[in-house]
Amino acid sequence: MASALIEKPACGDFLPLLDGGYDLQYSPLLEFREGEGLVLFCQMDVTGRTETDPAALILLGNILRYVSSAKPGIRRGVIYAGEPAGRSYLESVGVSPRALEGNQLPPGQVLVVGPGSGPILAPAAATVGDWLRAGGRLIAVGLNEQEANAFLPWKLATAVREHIATYFEPFGRESPFAGVSPAEVHNRDPRNISLISNGATIVGNGVLAMAQDGRAIFCQLVPWQFDYSGEKMNVKRTFRRVARLTNRLLANMGAAGNTRLLAYFAKPVGTGETRWLDGLYLDAPEEWDDPYRFFRW
Repeated sequence: MASALIEKPACGDFLPLLDGGYDLQYSPLLEFREGEGLVLFCQMDVTGRTETDPAALILLGNILRYVSSAKPGIRRGVIYAGEPAGRSYLESVGVSPRALEGNQLPPGQVLVVGPGSGPILAPAAATVGDWLRAGGRLIAVGLNEQEANAFLPWKLATAVREHIATYFEPFGRESPFAGVSPAEVHNRDPRNISLISNGATIVGNGVLAMAQDGRAIFCQLVPWQFDYSGEKMNVKRTFRRVARLTNRLLANMGAAGNTRLLAYFAKPVGTGETRWLDGLYLDAPEEWDDPYRFFRW
């Protein structure tokens, strides 16, 4: 059991080892990585118990062994191609993307492509296959088959269908979809989108997919296209989940953004300071956000 859960952040390399709470948007066991370091937030009630609990002792021992043997992950730079809103979004989550220069893709980087990337990447199409095989990583967000096939070395097929929700089994730690649950792709603002139908290993109904042994992944939900202005809470919840999804995909590919978390540890909270509003989440919380509080669950 856990008395207080942490809401999964939308910025930084936070990997939920356990999901819980409403809409699986909280985690009682959360791993954070930055640079070569690791912080593990355990909200499970492993201490302060009236009697010895074997399960709590086992969990605590596993945590200590896990942390003591952890190794730093690979970090890669980010190149972005697509509409300007995508670049602005990446910058808002702490990623500093570079623009593609010329027809050559820098080795060992993560290429994030959004809507409108087809004409930009078409001149580099002949090099994409070799670049992926040499260690490059590709995250494609919201592409239809025309845009994707303008630069991919294989043919991808999509089908325009309504997407609300889908289901898939949990992914392993080494998967490019590690830490992603069906809650992250739950769309409370049903709309027609291009779902992957062929040319890649499909996850769920095609809202996610991967190819090239996980070096190329596809996410058909675009976080910066969910405008929740005007108190559209259904869209706001979807934006938060898709933002969390996109952030996890970036981190799994080695391209997590920077956060202020470690700097916050080094400096005590000042009087009246609301640092929790800045740096880990993309919008300010409001009463409607927490169903446990508003509906007294």
